[in-house]
Amino acid sequence: MLLSCFAWVRNHLTYSGRQHLSFLHILAVVFLCLIPAVPLYAETISGTVLDPSGAVVSGARIEITGEGLEQAIVLLSDAQGKFNSPEVKAGSYSLRVEREGFEALIKTVELKGAVRLQLTLAIAEAQVTINVVGKNLAFVNSDPLYRQLRGIGLGQTYRFANYTLTADVGTFRFEKGTLTELNPVDGVESGAIFIGDGHFSLNPVLRVDAREIERRTGSAEMNEDFTEIIFRFTRDAWSKFEPALGEKVGTPAEASAAYSHWRDRMRERREHPLGFTQFLLQGETMDNVDADLMAALYNPSHPSFFNAYLRGRKHKDLRFFVRTRVGALPQLDSPEEVGLVNCDPEGMDDGVWYLAHLQSEYANGTANSGEDRRLFATSHYKIETVISKNGHLFSTATITFKPLVAGERVLKFGLLPNLRVMRVSDERGQALQWIQESRKEDGSFYVILPQPPGAGTKQSITVEYAGNKVVEQAGDGSFYVSARESWYPNLNGFGERALYDLTYKVPHRYKVISVGKLRSESTEDDFAVTHWLTPTAVAVAGFNYGEYKKIELPDDKTGYKISGYYLQELPDSLRRYSALRSMAPGSMTKYALEQTRAQLQLCTLYFGKSPYEYISITEQPNFNFGQSWPNLVYLPISAYMDSTQRWMLFGGINNKFTGFVQEVTPHEVAHQWWGHAVGWASYHDQWLSEGFAEFSAGLFLQQVMGKDWRKDYIEFWERLRLRILEKNNFGVAPNDAGPLWMGMRLVSPRTQNAYQNVTYPKGAFILAMMRSMMYSSQDQDKAFVAMMHEFVESHRDHMATTESFKAVAEKHMTKLMDLQKNGRLDWFFSEWVYGTQIPKYHFEYQLSPGEGGKVKLHMVVTQSDVDEHFAMLVPVFADFGSGMVPIVQVGMAGSSTRNIDVILPGQPKKVALNAYKEILER
Repeated sequence: MLLSCFAWVRNHLTYSGRQHLSFLHILAVVFLCLIPAVPLYAETISGTVLDPSGAVVSGARIEITGEGLEQAIVLLSDAQGKFNSPEVKAGSYSLRVEREGFEALIKTVELKGAVRLQLTLAIAEAQVTINVVGKNLAFVNSDPLYRQLRGIGLGQTYRFANYTLTADVGTFRFEKGTLTELNPVDGVESGAIFIGDGHFSLNPVLRVDAREIERRTGSAEMNEDFTEIIFRFTRDAWSKFEPALGEKVGTPAEASAAYSHWRDRMRERREHPLGFTQFLLQGETMDNVDADLMAALYNPSHPSFFNAYLRGRKHKDLRFFVRTRVGALPQLDSPEEVGLVNCDPEGMDDGVWYLAHLQSEYANGTANSGEDRRLFATSHYKIETVISKNGHLFSTATITFKPLVAGERVLKFGLLPNLRVMRVSDERGQALQWIQESRKEDGSFYVILPQPPGAGTKQSITVEYAGNKVVEQAGDGSFYVSARESWYPNLNGFGERALYDLTYKVPHRYKVISVGKLRSESTEDDFAVTHWLTPTAVAVAGFNYGEYKKIELPDDKTGYKISGYYLQELPDSLRRYSALRSMAPGSMTKYALEQTRAQLQLCTLYFGKSPYEYISITEQPNFNFGQSWPNLVYLPISAYMDSTQRWMLFGGINNKFTGFVQEVTPHEVAHQWWGHAVGWASYHDQWLSEGFAEFSAGLFLQQVMGKDWRKDYIEFWERLRLRILEKNNFGVAPNDAGPLWMGMRLVSPRTQNAYQNVTYPKGAFILAMMRSMMYSSQDQDKAFVAMMHEFVESHRDHMATTESFKAVAEKHMTKLMDLQKNGRLDWFFSEWVYGTQIPKYHFEYQLSPGEGGKVKLHMVVTQSDVDEHFAMLVPVFADFGSGMVPIVQVGMAGSSTRNIDVILPGQPKKVALNAYKEILER
């Protein structure tokens, strides 16, 4: 597994209601409209900042933003903890209070008269002091353009009616209402608020996307009436609204309330998301919209975006994005520019409803999952990390990169928000500005370069940061390594490869096992220091950490260097289980290493040489979760239990869990090829990693387990079949959620496990079915092996897409596979990758004497539950005394029945269709 599983905790959301004006307030507004239009500043916001004990807090930073303020007001509390703002006009304001050692506090104020506040700060959760003081404080969240965007207020309001605006596949029909512009920043319009009545529609380009919209809404076209929209956009988008601007009117209170509510939602991070869309949009990689707009304002050539946040009459939080280059949802690792998300974390309609390329790209044939969505390309990371005795992490990372888009000055990194940046500097040691709001807010990390780098020019920055939640104690000598992708400032995630230079300094009783090759070990005071280098570029860096013992196993056949690391003590979560007290992790590690060696040899034979000469197999305290990084495998502690311990733990035989333990080591080892030697371009293509690794686990059961392999192998494919077809409590099977190609978009409240139960097993079946069709009695797997070798070799330097794999497969397909007589596999991929049909088969046969002692086989094969376009080659097997062997491929089309006669060399004990269950059927 290359991606972590999600755990979503259910809580309640509260939404602030609209503010209602009293009759006297309305009269006051009418009166004010009759006098000359001059600004009125008559009220102040003042107060005292306290700690939890009631003592005053001096030196607290108070930032006031809100309507009518062209830029934020920043104050400091005095020696008595007091602060007092200059006079501001009535309206909605947000106060953000910060002080070292305390959690940031956010307070919303409706100013209708002078307000005096008592603000109590909570002690910071982290038990580590992170100092961003002195001159460094001037470089965090202090960019003037960013401050304007962060505190942007409402501008002029216009009547806005009877107008249609299109944005790619999205159409906005404004019936009647008002449009309030946000104040220009640096002379540029960046947003507007519509209040009134209107209608939004979305008409998908592709049939597969239309089917997804229909699954979500009941109709192939999305339609929704709306009452308010917040628009945020880059340069020129305001011109789309200008033709319909009517007379200037007063700004409705609903516009201010809508904007305030929107801003609060956009700035709230969910450490424990309630649903899939919160994980994407409010998780640790959430966008800071103000920082994204700042990037566009600093570069007139910045890829454009147009975001619309709709409050519909039925769906209260719809988000429509048109975002070039970086993708509408960069969190899904996709270059698709147009998206629609329904954020409904506590409802049943939550999900990504639409994600596709621009209409123009489909029209001119350039839509491609392999489009480069990066703004910068990283070539090298040098990271020095200290893990303290209490588990806190202190790091310095130097990142070398070059621009891919001219004029770019802002870099967004993936970094766990609990890790707080203390300083950013350039190659000369000069301090740079950066953005990182509170970890409870939109705390993603951005760096601002003083000037855009020249085209193709390499440049480096150094980031100093510290915090917690990367490693967490699991027991005596064991740790959960949690932030495996975000423990360092990662610019493009799995979307590119770079060289890593990694140094770790940890308490001397513990070991670090890292991505890369160990170059040196030493001790420094009471710490162990190790230095690791990656000889080839890799997509991600990671490590395991704990009090490990090491075992090595040679592999004379392939030359791989294999090491195993195990923990001597159970994690605290498992100590209460008496069945596990007899665990022998040392001997089980030897067994895991033997499995590893066998799988490395098998994968090398079938797929070619791995790019890594060594591999470390490490035990982790997680019970049923495995993961693979380049040359580093994390195995769950359950993989170190023998069958007796599993029986005692579960009170009997648990077939599903036994299957998991059988498969987890060969699956994770296979990821050295699928995911690392060959990466995937987008979420559409992730089945090329997880599905192929799952297939490789099945291949292991067939090729490595000796003469008794058949039972385990057939049970493996039966387990995968049931995962795809078994219905959940909502009566929905994973396959019903949509085609394999949809990837993570299959996730919804009614189909939460659809991604895992389609991507892994159906991806494995696709490769198994191709192998089945390519097999011949003369050459056996020769054509399949040639295809897989070429696929690996041709994708060592660039990411694989579904279409690029299809192109390789078409070069090696057999004549029998050319069902359309065009040299293409469109029929196969349409059915199994882009479709959801799964056939049902019925098989009957008769044997009778033939000429010359041969045997005549008469077969009746029926294919059903598919449409007239569905075609498949299904293998027939016969057992002549040494097990089932394939004798013929039967071509089937549509729901039909075929009679086939075949002459056999002798009398078989049994004849069967799809004997080893490698063809997916109902």
